Amino acid sequence: MSYTADNALTYAGGTALGVPVVTSEFKINYLRPALGERLVARAHAVYIGKSQAVCRCDVFFVKDGKELLCAVAQGTIAASPGSSARSP
Repeated sequence: MSYTADNALTYAGGTALGVPVVTSEFKINYLRPALGERLVARAHAVYIGKSQAVCRCDVFFVKDGKELLCAVAQGTIAASPGSSARSP
């Protein structure tokens, strides 16, 4: 789950900043075991600065066609060293 959340957070931050990015830090809270057929992660930026974005992510598992929340994460995504972030 952690890998899935980190990828979703980084994708959301990179899309928001428009440059190559790295994960500066992230935290995840596990709510229940992910006992299903697959994982779904949805992330979005809640703050976009010049060189970093703060993003949130919900991770669901799918079981019998239903999505159930199993983890929530938040992270800071930073522009890669040497890249120029676009203006928000």
